[in-house]
Amino acid sequence: MEPIRVLHNIVLMDTGGIETLVMNLYRHIDRERLLFDFLVHRPQEGYYEREIRDYGGKVFRTCPFNPLHKKQFINECMDVFLNHPEYKVFHAHQELSLWTLKYAHKAGIPTRIAHSHNAKTVVNLKYFFFLYEKMFIKKHCTDMFMCSNPAGEWIFGKNAVREGKVKFISGIIETERFKFDEKVRREVREELGVGDKILIGHIGRFMQQKNHMFLLDIFNEIHKKNPKTMLVLCGNGRLEDDIKKKANQLGLENDIIYLGVRGSVNVQTCRLYQAFDLYLFPSLWEGLPLTGIEAQTAGLPVLMSDVIAPQTIVTDNVSTLSLSLSAEKWADKALEIVDGYKRKDCQPQVKAAGFDIQDTADMLQDFYITRTLEARYNEKNS
Repeated sequence: MEPIRVLHNIVLMDTGGIETLVMNLYRHIDRERLLFDFLVHRPQEGYYEREIRDYGGKVFRTCPFNPLHKKQFINECMDVFLNHPEYKVFHAHQELSLWTLKYAHKAGIPTRIAHSHNAKTVVNLKYFFFLYEKMFIKKHCTDMFMCSNPAGEWIFGKNAVREGKVKFISGIIETERFKFDEKVRREVREELGVGDKILIGHIGRFMQQKNHMFLLDIFNEIHKKNPKTMLVLCGNGRLEDDIKKKANQLGLENDIIYLGVRGSVNVQTCRLYQAFDLYLFPSLWEGLPLTGIEAQTAGLPVLMSDVIAPQTIVTDNVSTLSLSLSAEKWADKALEIVDGYKRKDCQPQVKAAGFDIQDTADMLQDFYITRTLEARYNEKNS
């Protein structure tokens, strides 16, 4: 019997948090019963596409969405939907997902999931289209998912979350990979050549949301107070040049290690967390960030902004501060946390909080298969 296929919608299957979450799921479902295919909107091949094809998945491409010139986008989306009636479940993960959900609705796909992964977005031209989307998205989806309460409220409204109409899907990781390992810590620190320095770490795209400019200000204050500190930045993005320029202006060019994208996030960064002494996370907004959960699983102390969803805090080694406080206040707190902190195994706490991947993969697999079989039954008996 052929496996059931679910169509996921993501802009580009690169190594961001949403993409990694979906690929974590893909690795842990029963692929003899269920396969994931992807509708993407960029011409370039994403990092995960080879792995998708290895599993038997397909990737369909359309042009990027442009609200002012959307005829080609509509035609290309409808071509996929109408020529592939095997899809009974369409799972949209991207920020501006109203449009693909609308066309999936028009094409008659019976289960259409709108999944909110963020609690805010950048204020630019796209922001106003996003506000428009929020007015109509519930009309075109059959199910609403969220990674946290703030993310659900941002897209679907506080009432929908309060009334239990939005399903919480936890950030999911392979907790076994991330648990603390002293041997790996020594190996990675030797690879990085950091000796006995205090290593402040951050993993995330170089984008406004992650607040790298303030992160640099904080590290600058940390380094003034304790020169035996280094910063590791793992990621890339459109603000990379600006970030490096500011770091140089602060005189930190020899105190920062830029690692770019270290391959598959699950395979490579699980080792990187072991080398850190503190995870610094001053984001301007987040849905429910996987990196915050990963850092906790690795037994790291985490210092994060208080705007990040409270559901991110699943261990007792997380501290929060307001972004209204000065970089010096953040630096003082960071050094206070690091002083005398003993690494510990936090994997059991994270797993108990529902963030281990297998439980979520099993739940979603049952959901996808049940909805598909129901749709097939209804078609057969209509």
